Amino acid sequence: QGKASSHGAPLGDAEIEAVKGKLYGMDPAKKFSVDDDVAAYYKQQAEEGEKAMAEWDATFAKYSEAHPDKAAELTRRFNRELPDGVYDDLPTFVFGKDSAKATRKFSEACLNAVAPKARELVGGSADLTGSNCCAIKGEPDFQRATPEGRMIRFGVREHAMSAICNGMFAYGGLRPFCATFLQFAGYALGAMRCSALSRFGVLYIMTHDSIGLGEDGPTHQPVEMLESLRSMPNMNVCRAADANEMAAAYQIAMDSVHTPTVVCCTRGTVSPLEHSCRTKAMRGGYVVLPEGGEGAPDLVIVATGSEVGPSVDAAKALGSEHSIRTRVVSMPCQEVFLAQDAEYRASVLPGNVPTLSVEASSEYGWHRFSHGQIGMTRYGMSGPASELFEKYGFGKGNIASKGRELVEFYKNVPVPDLNARPTFVNFSGEGH
Repeated sequence: QGKASSHGAPLGDAEIEAVKGKLYGMDPAKKFSVDDDVAAYYKQQAEEGEKAMAEWDATFAKYSEAHPDKAAELTRRFNRELPDGVYDDLPTFVFGKDSAKATRKFSEACLNAVAPKARELVGGSADLTGSNCCAIKGEPDFQRATPEGRMIRFGVREHAMSAICNGMFAYGGLRPFCATFLQFAGYALGAMRCSALSRFGVLYIMTHDSIGLGEDGPTHQPVEMLESLRSMPNMNVCRAADANEMAAAYQIAMDSVHTPTVVCCTRGTVSPLEHSCRTKAMRGGYVVLPEGGEGAPDLVIVATGSEVGPSVDAAKALGSEHSIRTRVVSMPCQEVFLAQDAEYRASVLPGNVPTLSVEASSEYGWHRFSHGQIGMTRYGMSGPASELFEKYGFGKGNIASKGRELVEFYKNVPVPDLNARPTFVNFSGEGH
């Protein structure tokens, strides 16, 4: 008593007996004993619960007869089933016709394509609705005077925001989403981990996903956050490169009822991609620029988000200027890609071809996919996004240069086959 060790150390028999006898008036000698009055009380509660459930079922049966459409809608929502045609209005980017935008704007378009049909989709931002581009158009805020509102003003409290979304999902009938800057996911990690552990399909919209946010500087520029989230079991992390991939990210998120999804979005405009494909992006990774010619490529570049465009430009330069046949792979979601069969994964990333990963984030986690990495090994800086991307090596020139270096390096030593290694399943039995 009165010591800090009582928080985590075993109390011991003497202390347990003292607590039972002095504080609760129980027989200190009894262990794992439930008094008769306590058992009777819990039995009564169970009986009352069964009665209440029977009354509810009878009430809902009458409601279903009087309002079959509304009852069917309510049942659908609580069964966590999506309405028919929910993805019909997701945007498709047409190369050479549609204008380039930031992926946060593509996210906004996808949210507003899905929300009119999935009326259970409700949420908001941690006081960054405009920056996160996460407003459902035409919907009022959820307030006392407008309880039908679907937009929630969470305030600057990222952990509470995520925890509230967990509560809404656990209750049922709602599909919550919330948003902030990606770096501020750090404030919410405990609640986000709870989403993953509890198998709650919460949608997290995280914008300003790299040094590409510019002048806000290193306090706002995520470096380690993507890998932190990817290392969390049962968490999808999507980083789309354009509108087609963003549509795939939203479909992955909505389909993943028991897995939370983080949709990471750029602040700045991304390059249009000629060969992007929503269907292919749904597999987590795909060839966005074929190497051309016969046989295996000389080099593979694998990238995500805003780095896919410069990687495509670098690949084209390597081909035209140095005759290095380069394949570019876009990998919007590592978790979904790793869930594909081995044959498909190898068709995208051969493993025995020099492979360079490019992502404006920590390079950790990319070693399983690549032989060399262009990533963040230090904090960012305050400055225009275009200058920062060049300074940190994410421009076309450095990507092409490092690609050449990688090819030259493996002319003298064997290329390790990244696919030629066993995958162990070490957990046995049931559990999370």
